Amino acid sequence: MRTPKVRELGEALRSLFSKPYTVRYPYEPVIAPEAFRGKPKFIDEECIGCGACAQVCPARAIDVRDVVEGRSGVRTMTVHHDHCVFCGQCHRYCTTEEGIILTNEYETGTYDRNLAISSVDKELVVCQECGEVIATVDHLRWVARKLGAKAFGNMGLALLLSKDLGLVAPLTRDPERPLDRGDNISLLCPRCKREVILYEQWGP
Repeated sequence: MRTPKVRELGEALRSLFSKPYTVRYPYEPVIAPEAFRGKPKFIDEECIGCGACAQVCPARAIDVRDVVEGRSGVRTMTVHHDHCVFCGQCHRYCTTEEGIILTNEYETGTYDRNLAISSVDKELVVCQECGEVIATVDHLRWVARKLGAKAFGNMGLALLLSKDLGLVAPLTRDPERPLDRGDNISLLCPRCKREVILYEQWGP
């Protein structure tokens, strides 16, 4: 019985003259490991607003909301930290691989849940005929960069790239005029594009 007591006494004496194993959190900051999965955060420059992160989120912690007024709109993507399980699926399946990342921030406590969010706004491309959402501007630009010179084979991408270069003015269209072959040079959703192709092939 004496040996365990002597060992315990030795441990107690050593602990008196050694640094504590615990940290002084929250009075002193604690640096998380590099691979720590903390708060998700959108990176505006890398996010293209495709919504892939929301599709794969098992906790449904990411909202995608489109607000369209006339022929323009904005897509707001919001990740709710109070619903997030920090699994990292959003980062893993991000189209650009850096549009949303998991930071080392782990303090999620708040008295107001409306503050426990990270969001990003992206300009929408809207069909000039029916007002249907096509994609975000950044998404189409990303596709065009991937395609390189081949992007000019698609009229929608060619118009967007030409607009970025200042070669074309914003196109306006009379909503009373029916679709015709002239609408090939415009940003249309797949349904309206189909109508233009059918008109061109078979007539009115």
